Amino acid sequence: MDAAAAAPAAAAGVGTQANRCSQCRKRVGLTGFNCRCGMVFCGGHRYPEQHSCGFDFKSMGKEQIAKANPVVKGEKLHKI
Repeated sequence: MDAAAAAPAAAAGVGTQANRCSQCRKRVGLTGFNCRCGMVFCGGHRYPEQHSCGFDFKSMGKEQIAKANPVVKGEKLHKI
């Protein structure tokens, strides 16, 4: 009965990878920085240049600008 009770406790500890930096494996706790690539990093690796981020920030920025600024065109001929 003790072995059956210990199995769920061990399974609960398997998903604790979110509190470590994905680059240097340092424990970050509550101070971890979530990147847009979906990983958690420490203060030293929080910038995309520091952890060689694969997320495409440029195309995401272009899409946001295109959605926020629709094309404004005037009429070519004035209606009489």
